Amino acid sequence: MKKGRNLLVVVLGIALVVLLMVGNARGWWSFSPAGAPPTAPAANGTLAPEGDAASGEIGEITASEDPAVPADAGEAWVDYVHDGDTLFLTDGRKVRLLGIDTPEVGEHAECYGDVARERLRTLLPAGTHVRTVADVQPLDRYGRSLLFLFTDDGALVNLGLIRDGYAEAVVLEPNVLWADRLEAAEDTAQTASLGMWGAC
Repeated sequence: MKKGRNLLVVVLGIALVVLLMVGNARGWWSFSPAGAPPTAPAANGTLAPEGDAASGEIGEITASEDPAVPADAGEAWVDYVHDGDTLFLTDGRKVRLLGIDTPEVGEHAECYGDVARERLRTLLPAGTHVRTVADVQPLDRYGRSLLFLFTDDGALVNLGLIRDGYAEAVVLEPNVLWADRLEAAEDTAQTASLGMWGAC
């Protein structure tokens, strides 16, 4: 009888340790002390305090280096994010972000795909107002709107995803607007091993 209880205690202890490890890895709970800064995805796909440069953390995208929002930019609201480079707008349009490609998710998942999707979901939660800019070719062969998206503070989402290592630059003619900026941002992210460039 005593052996049975001891075995039960050992099994429960192991189960608890596994649950804590899995839950922590998936972000189910946080063990940060009270008053600690919020967390954000780090360059290696783990969580790190925002603003902690030593951790390799990737900060919020900003408009400081981004092109100005064109005067004729459209406006829309985000419905939901499908993956790191595809989302739906409340007007029913399915959008493929121009000039970028992120790793795949789902059945053909690739390294950093889930992290890139979560990053875009963080940047553009449902209901977010965005400014939209098309290039020469407005739709792809699947009928998706090909767009650049700006946040209300003027940050170009497409460029920010590349700059922080969540996406690579993919410029396909005739859509070459801001191609130099996109490609330069990728070079910088690769050199610094940011995001997927350091994790995959």
